[in-house]
Amino acid sequence: MTKVQLVNINKSYGKLEVLKNINLTIEDRELFVVIGPSGSGKSTLLRIIAGLEYPDSGKVLFDGVDVTSIPANRRGIGMIFQDYAVWPHMSVEDNVKFVVKDRDPDKVVSEVLETVGLLHKRKNMPSQLSGGELQRVAIARALAVNPRILLLDEPLSNLDEKIRKELVVELVDIIKENKLTAIFVTHSQEEAFEIGDRIAVINKGAIEQVGNSSDLIENPSTAFVASFIGDNLVLNGSIKQVEGSSYRITFEEFGELTIDPKNQVSLSPGDRVIFIYRKDKLLVSGEPSGEGWVECKLIEKKNVGYLVKYYIEAPNNIRLAVAAQNDQPLQNRVFVKFAPKSGYLYKA
Repeated sequence: MTKVQLVNINKSYGKLEVLKNINLTIEDRELFVVIGPSGSGKSTLLRIIAGLEYPDSGKVLFDGVDVTSIPANRRGIGMIFQDYAVWPHMSVEDNVKFVVKDRDPDKVVSEVLETVGLLHKRKNMPSQLSGGELQRVAIARALAVNPRILLLDEPLSNLDEKIRKELVVELVDIIKENKLTAIFVTHSQEEAFEIGDRIAVINKGAIEQVGNSSDLIENPSTAFVASFIGDNLVLNGSIKQVEGSSYRITFEEFGELTIDPKNQVSLSPGDRVIFIYRKDKLLVSGEPSGEGWVECKLIEKKNVGYLVKYYIEAPNNIRLAVAAQNDQPLQNRVFVKFAPKSGYLYKA
C-alpha cells in the first residue's frame, strides 16, 4: 500500500553511532526483512520508520512524501512487538476496539479477529490465552488501525518452535492477503528466509547487503555477510603466493593450503585474509586420494538431522566443528578438504 524510502538516515545516542547513513527502499506491498546481530540498530531503524524516534539527519518518505517530522499517530502505522503489548485488564475484543478510529468498531473487531482465528475468544481475558493467541491479538490490533505499513519487531521470538512455525505461515498469508507493505525485524536467519521478499543485513548501524536469501547465501558482498549468513567456518591467514585465481595461504588453523575462492578478489603476498566456508560444503574422508587433504584429529562425531557433525582438532591444535552430508566410518583421525570455488576470501 505504501512505498518507504530511507534517505541518508543517521542516529546517535551521545557518542554511540546507532545508524550510519542508511539508504533503503521498501517497495509497495513488499515484505521486507531487516536482520542482524543484537545491538546492530535494527529496532532503532524500525522506530524511526514508525515515528517513535527521530533521526539526527536524513529523511523518511512514504510514497515520496517526507514524513520525518510527522508523529507516529499520524503515519498510518501498525506495529507488532516482541512482548505482545496486550492490555491485561481488557478482553480480546476491547484490546482491539480501543485502537479503532472513524470506523464501525464492532465490524472491524469481528473482521480482524476472524482474520487471526480468534473470533470465538473475543470475550476472553489475556490471562486465559496462550502466547501464540496473545500474539494473534497483537496482530489483530495492528490490522484494526487500517495501516499503510505494518512494522514487526521480533514478534515471534517469545514463542515456542511449533507455534512460531505455524504463526510465520499465518502472518505471511495475512500480510499478503491484506496487500500490506511490511517491515519485519529479526535476528533469526530461518525467519528471514521464510518471510522476506528481500532482506537487508545490518551490522554496527550500517547496511552490509540487500537481496533475497539466495543472493545472501550464494553471493555475499562482504566478509560480515558471508560469516553471518549460514553455518560457516571463519579462518584467518596471510597470502604466501598468488597463482592465477588461486592463493597459497598460511592459515592459523590448518597451516599452508591452496585456496581457489568462489568470489573474485585482488590480493597480494603478505595480505592478511579471512576465508569463509560453509561447513556443509567441506569434503570429509577417512581415506583420501589426491592433493589438498588435511589430516586432523577426530574428537567426536554426531548425527544432526541430515548432516554429520565432526568435532576435530586441526593441525595447529585449534578445535573446530565441521559438517558434511556423508557419514564416514572414522576412527581417531579425519581428513578434510576445501572444494574449489566453494568459499569466500576477503582482505582482513
